[in-house]
Amino acid sequence: MKKIAVMLLALTLSVNAFAAGAAKTSKTKNVSQNKTSTSTKVKAATSKHSFESSIKAKLFEEIERGKGTKITIKQAVKMALTDSFQIYTATKMKEIYDEAKNQANSSYYPYINLNAGYDRVFRKVKALNDQDKMVTPRNANNTYSAQLSANWVLWTGGKISKTKEYIELQSKSADYQLEDTKTAVAKEVAQYCYSIIYASALVHVQETYLDIAKQHLAETKARYKQGLSSNLDVLTQQVRVDNIIPQVLQAKRNLDLSTLYLRQILNKDPEYPIFLTWTEKDLTVPNTKDIQQLYNDAYEHRPELIVSRIAVDMAETNYKLAKTDFYPTLSAYGNYGYYGATMEGLPFDGYHHYWNSNAGLKLSLPLFEGFSTKSQVKQKKLYYENAQASYENLKKTIRIQVKAAWLNLQEAKQRIESTRGVVEQAQENLNSKMLRYRNGLISQLELNDAISDLNDSNLSYVQAVYDAHVALSDLNYAVGLETKDYE
Repeated sequence: MKKIAVMLLALTLSVNAFAAGAAKTSKTKNVSQNKTSTSTKVKAATSKHSFESSIKAKLFEEIERGKGTKITIKQAVKMALTDSFQIYTATKMKEIYDEAKNQANSSYYPYINLNAGYDRVFRKVKALNDQDKMVTPRNANNTYSAQLSANWVLWTGGKISKTKEYIELQSKSADYQLEDTKTAVAKEVAQYCYSIIYASALVHVQETYLDIAKQHLAETKARYKQGLSSNLDVLTQQVRVDNIIPQVLQAKRNLDLSTLYLRQILNKDPEYPIFLTWTEKDLTVPNTKDIQQLYNDAYEHRPELIVSRIAVDMAETNYKLAKTDFYPTLSAYGNYGYYGATMEGLPFDGYHHYWNSNAGLKLSLPLFEGFSTKSQVKQKKLYYENAQASYENLKKTIRIQVKAAWLNLQEAKQRIESTRGVVEQAQENLNSKMLRYRNGLISQLELNDAISDLNDSNLSYVQAVYDAHVALSDLNYAVGLETKDYE
């Protein structure tokens, strides 16, 4: 009875809930459909990401190459920015120009000199006397002299200040030339690193190609023993294997050469045991700013453009400096001296020595120099105009570099997307063709075509990933932000 009562209660509740449930059926159905659609999209995106990760894990797997120090791309760039010979020379040039500023400041101070001398006569020169006879004159055998002199340039029509301004601009230019060298080195190191990754991936691709070809050769030999394939089929597949082996060897050589060039730019010995290591994150291509923002970044951060802008300021200063030659120079001078002479001994008493001093002002006014100053001024003005034109032209060139790198990056990213699908299709096609070949449904030629298609698609995908990172490095260099990613 108790069980029957429970069943009746459940039936009553179900009937009461049916009306309310019917009203929600349509809404629930729509929600369910939306959830199903969302779930499908999530699964598709997850599947796509999973497949992409599996491709990268397979093709871009790091190759063990012996014992040594492993460094990441970021560590390699930092090492180059510290140890690179290019950075060393650029740093020394900066120090030279910094020291030149101290030299320029010296023009604001007086020049002070101290001169001292002693003269001893061993054989005196004879001279004619009033009686037309050669006699030895009675002059001193010992002569002592000393003089303290000072010279201070008071006014040069702005020449000293303009010279100092010019040298300060040189020093500032050296700062940005150092930054330009750093961005160039960072770009070069990053691209060498991706060359190593690219070469490593090519080794995987070619070794996979060789392994599949060898497997196919083994199967062809087995089929030949069973009378299912001809001797020609075996010979054809053997030639195919033999042709792939040099490609594998070449890929391994390229990997060694890329590592060698990386050691070179890191200022390391060719045998120095240092190797590159990387993760999937290093293979991910980040999103970039829109093209107008990239133009603005280049105008603000590109060291080469800043150096060119400073060159305009230097040319203008040099032009103004040349015009100061038209103005007079005013300087002050002063001398304080001592003179003493004796036949023998030192001139201690007041009869054998004296002191002298003088001071004054000196004005030097260039009146005529054969039109040399006028010609120099005109030359400096032309240099100034040329520097302005060069700066404007460089701005256009940099815009082209930024746009070209941006276009290359967009195209490479699109190739990554397209070739990723081709790799998946080529792999499925090869699996299908291999099964059909084993069942005698297709020829050896068709199977070899499927193997070649997979190899070509792998090569295209690896090339696209490499091209994308090279283009990204070119873009970062073009906008002057190459070193920012590694700081």
